[in-house]
Amino acid sequence: MRTAVLRQVRRIEVERVAAPRPAAGEALVELRSVGLCGSDLAAFRGHHPFRSPPVVLGHEGAGRVVRAASGRGPADGTRVAVLPLAACRRCERCESGLAHLCPHRRVPGAGLPGLLAGRVALPVETLVPIDDELTYDEGALIEPAAVAWHTVRAAGVRHGSRVAVLGAGAVGALTAATARLHGAADVLVSDVREAALTLAAYVSGCRTRRVGDVGTEDLTESADAFDAVVVASGHPTCLDEALTLCRPRGTVIVLPMFARPVTAALNPLVLKEIHVRGACLYTPDDFRAAARAVGARTLDVRPLATAEALPLDAAQDVFEAFDGGHDTVKYRLDPSR
Repeated sequence: MRTAVLRQVRRIEVERVAAPRPAAGEALVELRSVGLCGSDLAAFRGHHPFRSPPVVLGHEGAGRVVRAASGRGPADGTRVAVLPLAACRRCERCESGLAHLCPHRRVPGAGLPGLLAGRVALPVETLVPIDDELTYDEGALIEPAAVAWHTVRAAGVRHGSRVAVLGAGAVGALTAATARLHGAADVLVSDVREAALTLAAYVSGCRTRRVGDVGTEDLTESADAFDAVVVASGHPTCLDEALTLCRPRGTVIVLPMFARPVTAALNPLVLKEIHVRGACLYTPDDFRAAARAVGARTLDVRPLATAEALPLDAAQDVFEAFDGGHDTVKYRLDPSR
């Protein structure tokens, strides 16, 4: 089989390797669609905190089981989305329902195999069956949808909430759509990229606003207006903007990992008693809830999957395009091709 290996910073090589042999409790999965996200790009650029060459990237994936685990898990032929997180299930955090914060967790590229490979051996608990009506590309988008689902829950969004999302990438667009699904009355998505805003509006049905230069002056007319503000952009001024937009005693949720330290004027945080928290990954329950919503298409990810997944041999070109700033497209690769 073939696999795409990040051999050095900004250099991916497609190599032929032997197919893995599943261990006890694992199933062999043929990957059919793998999405790329900002953390993959960070690794490609050499900025990721724990994924560094040589490593196989990719954690947003869907495929089918070609060799089931003995006695449990999905049967041969089952179409699955990959929940790219394996926790120890024994520590205090796991027992408290916080498996995504398990200190012993394994994720693709760090304890679990990266998904940019023809076949991978994965623990059965990471395999979530999907309906035959769902495409593999939709299945691969369950992972970023789960990030959005967890973010909206962390923000406390409920019926009537006003929500601002700073950043109109795939996760930002899905966060806006998920907020609407949870009953938000008003959702605003902002970005500097007109094309990204157009897609976000299509995905979420929310209103959008283009900011000419990311900074607090662009949205000051909305100061103190939002119950929850989600920072879904890694731009260093977004935290200042979020604190401006958040109402007193509202919540700011920070999603990205930043390439360098971020500074912000914290007086609004103090004067408005704003609650700031991070949102990391998702719980298994969040992932399965997102999978149900995507499967029912109440959370419709199809607008993000209009372009065909490209063959694995295109990995270098795809990462270069992503690296070049063409990030209004949700890039996906099909390792089976």
